[in-house]
Amino acid sequence: MIFQEPMSSLNPVIKIGEQIMEPLIVHLKMNKKQARIRAIELIKQVGISRPEQIADSYPHELSGGMLQRIMIAIAIACSPKLLIADEPTTALDVTIQAQILDMLREIKDSSGMSILLITHDLGVVAEMADYVIVMYSGKIVEEGEVVELFNNPKHPYTKGLLKSKPVINQRQDELYSIPGQVPNPLELVPSCYFHDRCEHCMPVCVSQQPQLKEVASRQKVACWLYEEAVVHA
Repeated sequence: MIFQEPMSSLNPVIKIGEQIMEPLIVHLKMNKKQARIRAIELIKQVGISRPEQIADSYPHELSGGMLQRIMIAIAIACSPKLLIADEPTTALDVTIQAQILDMLREIKDSSGMSILLITHDLGVVAEMADYVIVMYSGKIVEEGEVVELFNNPKHPYTKGLLKSKPVINQRQDELYSIPGQVPNPLELVPSCYFHDRCEHCMPVCVSQQPQLKEVASRQKVACWLYEEAVVHA
């Protein structure tokens, strides 16, 4: 797993090389010499020059982008089948973000590894994802292939998210924002959690929670607008 904040994800008093070596020693049963050689290879694989010197450095001596690369090196050290990336570019500037995403894509393609990407950035979703799951207050409200979901969103929340992104070469006085606030997770009741922010809200939305159902090929949505019994009532 790659965590959201690279500046606080590494132990500040242990050298970079030792932190990459740890999973190799624990899980792959390498000795220290083998683990150090592999750690240096991993540092080089994630695009950092002077790998031997970096291996002997402490986290505070590296930039945020380099620390995120080190986190990726640790995450892929044991050749996982699945890499969970939790907002892997949040704390990085735009140029470094693009480099990190390109590197993740290259590693995925070369190793056959799958990536579960957790992000609020629609640009990252469009660039990286094949299949998208949209969640609201801990519930899946829509899922589908990325092209279809962006071109033909079904759930009002998904539509609101896509409507709120800026459009190149289009002048806007202000960006659209979904009205209302996210509900308190401690006060949720059986209902559509999005109902008090939705312009299509019906009485059933307030009293019952919709179930995820297929509404098109490889596209599912949890919304009472797509329930035949309600539509035809």
